[in-house]
Amino acid sequence: MRYELLERIGAGGSGTVYRAREIGPSFPKEVCVKRLSRSCEIGIRDLWEEARLLARVRHANVASLLAIGQERDGTPFLVLELVQGHNLRALSRAVVAAGLAPPRAYLPERIAAHVACSVLRGLAASQRVLPGLVHRDVTPTNILISNEGEVKLTDFGIALSGDRGRWTRPSLVKGKLGYVAPEQARGTPLDPRADLFAVGVVLYELLARRRPWRAKGALDELRAIERGDLELLHEVRPDLDSGLVQAVERLLELHSHDRYACADDALRALAPYSAGDLGSLRISALLRDLRRGAPAKDSR
Repeated sequence: MRYELLERIGAGGSGTVYRAREIGPSFPKEVCVKRLSRSCEIGIRDLWEEARLLARVRHANVASLLAIGQERDGTPFLVLELVQGHNLRALSRAVVAAGLAPPRAYLPERIAAHVACSVLRGLAASQRVLPGLVHRDVTPTNILISNEGEVKLTDFGIALSGDRGRWTRPSLVKGKLGYVAPEQARGTPLDPRADLFAVGVVLYELLARRRPWRAKGALDELRAIERGDLELLHEVRPDLDSGLVQAVERLLELHSHDRYACADDALRALAPYSAGDLGSLRISALLRDLRRGAPAKDSR
């Protein structure tokens, strides 16, 4: 199958993502194509690892792998489902710009909790198939929100699983610094509870419109994470339900053994504060309001 690249919709450290269309005898379908920005041994290994992981994970809250292709020079590329909508970072900023955000927050608390629960479901499903998997890059730009209100986790390119430790350093700090767990900041070994910390940062940010640290620059923020020097959510948002606040603060515990044991446990704690089955409907309604007002540029 050949693909026509239509629009660049994202870029990372080693890969560029495009909206593309299949070229062939069947009905044309738009997809997402992830190509390497530069062909190198590490980049190719990361891409193959992402493909290996996604080929085994099928879940509504994880962006699906559709195929693996090859450039003319043999360099692989991934074909993923195209999520028409926004990433969480773009959505949050657009909602504020359009005057649709609640005071001091990016999203209403039940929608914010629904997003976090959806990400936790995707992580839990991934870890059931691949025990010990650590995504290492759970951030707002890697959480996709479709126009129908679906929430999907993407970009498993730096995930740790199984024998990958033979050719990458599991303790190496990777991912966006504002969302790394303290054990990542210290360069010590990781387990899936590092991703729970990242979910906690994302949820805190949705509820407080900022991350948990008062820091001047990335290095200062990294040091604050390593020390556990954060502003507690109950001090920033005393109006929130105490159970929701306690769940967020447990996700953000300095030591991994003080957090929830797994994504399923965190999900059970957050679910009572989520919009639940109505979450997708409430997100899609918010997106309709956004399109009527000041729509953001679609972004994967």
